[in-house]
Amino acid sequence: MKFLAPALACLALVACGPNTDNTAEAPAAFMPDVRSENIEAHIRFLASDYLQGRDVGTDGYEIAANYVAAQMQLLGLEPAGENGGYFAQVPLQDVTADAAYNSFTLDGETFAQGDGVYVSTNPALLESAITAPLVFVGYGVSAPNRDHDDYAGLDVTGKIVVIVNGGPGGLPSEERAHHLSPNTKRDVAAAHGAVGMITLTSRSDEQMREYADGSASLPVTSLTPATGPSSREQIQVTADVGSTLSARLFEGAEMSLEEVRAAMSADEDPSFPRFELPHTVSMQQRTISEPFTAPNVVGMLRGSDPVLADEIVVLSAHLDHIGTVHDHMRGRGGCRSNDGEDSICNGAVDNASGVSIMLETARAFMQEGTPRRSVLFVALAGEEKGLLGSEHFAKNPTVPAEAIIANVNLDMPVIVYEFNDVLAFGGEHSSLGGIAERAAARMNIEVSPDPIPEQSIFVRSDHYNFVRQGVPSLFLMTGFSSPDPRWDEGEGFMGFLSTHYHRQTDQLDGDLEVLFDQGAKFANVNYLIAREIADSDERPVWNEGDFFGDLYGHAGE
Repeated sequence: MKFLAPALACLALVACGPNTDNTAEAPAAFMPDVRSENIEAHIRFLASDYLQGRDVGTDGYEIAANYVAAQMQLLGLEPAGENGGYFAQVPLQDVTADAAYNSFTLDGETFAQGDGVYVSTNPALLESAITAPLVFVGYGVSAPNRDHDDYAGLDVTGKIVVIVNGGPGGLPSEERAHHLSPNTKRDVAAAHGAVGMITLTSRSDEQMREYADGSASLPVTSLTPATGPSSREQIQVTADVGSTLSARLFEGAEMSLEEVRAAMSADEDPSFPRFELPHTVSMQQRTISEPFTAPNVVGMLRGSDPVLADEIVVLSAHLDHIGTVHDHMRGRGGCRSNDGEDSICNGAVDNASGVSIMLETARAFMQEGTPRRSVLFVALAGEEKGLLGSEHFAKNPTVPAEAIIANVNLDMPVIVYEFNDVLAFGGEHSSLGGIAERAAARMNIEVSPDPIPEQSIFVRSDHYNFVRQGVPSLFLMTGFSSPDPRWDEGEGFMGFLSTHYHRQTDQLDGDLEVLFDQGAKFANVNYLIAREIADSDERPVWNEGDFFGDLYGHAGE
């Protein structure tokens, strides 16, 4: 309740701010009138206790979505969702494994769920069963550009592939993160014709039981088949097996599991052992599904150029957060308790700040003049559940897919310290990097190299789903440098992560000080980047020879 009155008082500032005469183009040297009080107003509402942490599927998220839609209408953005409105519904479901039905049979011996094995849900096929021979394919990684292909020379058509976690050494961090993703491994297995996948783990039988009865028994939110085809339709059943069953799969094979692991850890040659296993496995799974929807919120500023207006720049930020401690206990949210008296994870920085800065960027565009290209502003659902809203939107945009030429994504700008630099994750992959550098220079700050490459940030937020559709993208974030020695060298950024990230203290008017003037500074950088993309004669392009450009750059063709 403490936030509601200030939030409503600030709404007047937001509504009265924009100049709706948007017929003139902004002068090249102009700096927009970005207002910190507008950013504060938005954050105060979106991070209010009344919204209960904005978890998708809750009333709090729906209130937040209606708020953003109302702000888009006040700004004068055209509705660009479905059915002439601002909403574009994301088809979601909470899925749970049917523990009583799921089973794993090895050479006629059946193991129940948790008995050394965990048979996973399949959101695309709510019930499926397979019986097939096994092929050990190492890591299950296909990286021919790095002279590593675990499927080379193997026929896995109609078979179950057996893989170990991890991947080969020597891969650049972002490529490694791409290849080690379970989704990528499943996609690769499906592309080679496999029908199932088993992942070997080092968990003991007791740990497998605890896993099956514990966190794995809670509902997980996923997309429904309405989003479109996926490799889950081909890879009908997947399972993790513990150490005992893992070893049994290699009994009678040309090498034991222990010998294979030793060879894989010691041999730098990518041709380590891969071979058929002398066993047949049957697996069956049933997935219990509770479907629901949650809206992405979409508004458009239509461009002025008679030709370039048909090209669209997408500015995005995720609207959801992780709910409450009680949601987490039910399997819905991710709120980690560090305050026994406060059950709500408000998400002021993650990501009310990003949505608020995106809205203020939209107001700056409306005030400073129509760009040549169209700009689409999208508040995304379900990022915290696995980038779900962006995946659905990137695959099913409410505008022509081929018209989307760039994405700039805001996820958790850490505006809790004065920053001297920004991070433009993905800038090295396309011409967007130069645009970000020019925008930062106009603000007398720098674009710094990725200070935490081991985290592979580029593949971990909503922009990556646009990348997977071939769209050059940037993930913009506050940097590690600060004029305040308390927060310099990453202390501000990493301090937030270690103290407030996904906790109740990510809120206003508590121990965390959110600096709204730094939000305005960040909004200016975002605006300048988006403005150059929207007004440039040339559309962004992937850099020649770039891994992601080569992999996805022709996805829309």
